[in-house]
Amino acid sequence: MKTISKILASAALALALSAPAPGIDDLLGQSIRKFRYPSYDAQGQLKMEVAGDTAQVMPEGLIRITSLKMTFYEEGKTAMMIVTPVCFYDRMNQTASSEAPVTVTRPEIMINGTGFEWSEKSGSISIRSNTRVLLRRSGQRSYLDSAPATAGVARAESTTAAETNVTVITSRSLSFNQKTMAAVFEGGAVVSDPELNISSDSLTVEFTDDKKVKQINADGNVVITRDTMRANAKTATYALQEGKITLWGKPTVMRQKDNLTAESIVFWRDSDRIICEPNAHLVIYSDSANNSKISKN
Repeated sequence: MKTISKILASAALALALSAPAPGIDDLLGQSIRKFRYPSYDAQGQLKMEVAGDTAQVMPEGLIRITSLKMTFYEEGKTAMMIVTPVCFYDRMNQTASSEAPVTVTRPEIMINGTGFEWSEKSGSISIRSNTRVLLRRSGQRSYLDSAPATAGVARAESTTAAETNVTVITSRSLSFNQKTMAAVFEGGAVVSDPELNISSDSLTVEFTDDKKVKQINADGNVVITRDTMRANAKTATYALQEGKITLWGKPTVMRQKDNLTAESIVFWRDSDRIICEPNAHLVIYSDSANNSKISKN
């Protein structure tokens, strides 16, 4: 991540070498085509590659890049890719931004959206709108094996039958930090899982040290549905590998007319097991009568 400024600056250097004078004013409007700039670490290992159709010097120190493709490597293997039709790189602030569609791909996650901002210093990527994310589940192949060459391709492909076995998250916006491996979704976040659905005001996705999805944290007006069950709470956590869902903040679980409340409720995605504590309160409605049975503990 530390070398991307040098890589993109080398594109500006190539432009400077072709200009009559080295000043930036003399470079305005000039461009290079079909460029590819690799970067290597001290041991000669490939760390990053930036490629594009054109790079053009713009006013205020900006470089306009078309068909941008940034590829990041770890231990000689592709770790992440970012593709977008057009991007503006700010050499002074070491940032990149665009209003165009963008696709960010890692082995465990594929991100699609419209408009983005990227910061080299913080390692963060913010998607401005129309965020759609695919999370790889255990046993599935890496998303890098089918990474799109053009931003937005994965959005169309995600409507195929293959999506029936993945976890999909949509929201208005997204902030993803490559250093901390945390993703924060804001604005009408919705999780569509093969076994259940979650909606909330915001979501945070946590990853393990080996970069697998560990947990989804939902906050604000949480609603979870699974078959005939519906759960409401202020906050919830969903541990994907365990299939464990924990509810806090006046949680309620309803199945048809039956109603269960407690200070916290835990249930499992792949079973009917439920743990409620403390102050559990269960109302069961009989199928043959309107009278209800109430139990407390």
